[in-house]
Amino acid sequence: MAPPRELIPDALAEILLRLPPSDPASLVRASAVCKPWLRTLTDPAFLRRYRAFHGAPLVLGFLHNPDDHDLPRFVPDAAFRQPRATAAAADHRKCCVLDCRHGRALLYDFRSCEFVAWDPITGRESRIPDKKVPGVYTNHTVLCAAAGAGCDHSGCGGGPFLMASVGVFRSDFDQVDGDLFSLETGARIPPTDSLYLEYDRYAYSLEVQPAALVGGALYFVGSHGTLLRYKILCGRPLLLSLVKLPKRKHLGSVVAMEAEDGKLGFASLYRYSLHLWSREIGTEGDASWVERRVIDLKKLLPIGSPKSPVCLSGFAQGADVVLVRTDDGAVFAIDLKSLQVRKVHEMDGVGRCIIPYVSFYTPASGVPRISTKPCYTGK
Repeated sequence: MAPPRELIPDALAEILLRLPPSDPASLVRASAVCKPWLRTLTDPAFLRRYRAFHGAPLVLGFLHNPDDHDLPRFVPDAAFRQPRATAAAADHRKCCVLDCRHGRALLYDFRSCEFVAWDPITGRESRIPDKKVPGVYTNHTVLCAAAGAGCDHSGCGGGPFLMASVGVFRSDFDQVDGDLFSLETGARIPPTDSLYLEYDRYAYSLEVQPAALVGGALYFVGSHGTLLRYKILCGRPLLLSLVKLPKRKHLGSVVAMEAEDGKLGFASLYRYSLHLWSREIGTEGDASWVERRVIDLKKLLPIGSPKSPVCLSGFAQGADVVLVRTDDGAVFAIDLKSLQVRKVHEMDGVGRCIIPYVSFYTPASGVPRISTKPCYTGK
């Protein structure tokens, strides 16, 4: 019997293009069929088409700081499994997770006093020695250096990136400063402006949770019912300011996020009601908060007891997914567009702050390349 005829390249690409990103194993199996299939699946032009065809990336797992310090910091989604070589090479069990964005996680290694920018999928990492442990700055954020310059962040995990730091310094008043640090060149860009705050009873502080990146600005959840706005333009820190949240008696826990229309928004959880807000700018430039949706979680989650607490734990920017955690350690991902709910993971010791890892997984992503050489050696 004659061997079957090979598919023409265009037809092969169209077929492989339709492999679902929700099943990463199908892409890996297809890449193992033969060399032409592998070349197609790892071709950068095909990968750009693949990401554009399927739209928003997926939540492949989450990072957290577990109660049990011997647990790994990255927890893959039930439908996704890390390559064994990558998972064994570096799970960073002794590091503290600070942030995750644009395909990278930002951690701090207290043993070596280094920041670590790590891709949990490929295993690539860059280390930045720093003599000042976290605490001098309250929050640290990692982001693509091309943010705001046309990058869609669907495949920029290997490109240049920045670390933004914002913190509060105590004195007779609270001084808020922020700076940028290039993890590629080692250049630190000092703040161009400071924010001075004074409260009669309680000092100003920032919540220990990732910022939301909206319109070229980072928004951190702060105390006293505020968001701290940190404007970045052309790789330079510009302005710090406060955005007041709406005055509500029962606002509950708050997570800053990008609203569906691309505007600044936030999600708040009070009891079992998830409230989604967006910030609207009027015709005369005045801004106000508008409550867009209220989602009853009791109808979506398998909650056994009416008194069982539910915690709002994180927001997956780019995927429009909110993560909530129940008191038994189960983590659920809620798609805000379809209201579909998936149990991402279930285990004891899950940290309070859960940081989603959002990306595409392709065969080209599964080749671990770990570099522990510091990209910065001085101050």
